[in-house]
Amino acid sequence: MIIISSNFVRVKCTNCGNESTIFLRASTVIHCSVCEEILAQPAGGKARLVGCSILEVLDSA
Repeated sequence: MIIISSNFVRVKCTNCGNESTIFLRASTVIHCSVCEEILAQPAGGKARLVGCSILEVLDSA
């Protein structure tokens, strides 16, 4: 399990390769802006990343 202390991450869609910045505590489903693949789903706390891979954890400072 990866522990991330930031609230935002830059991710890459596994379907089309589009890069997006998403909020880790999302309360709604996050879709890719290009292909509409589901990138993250709410999970009661931190969102569950399903259709993407993390490229960079953005500093919260």
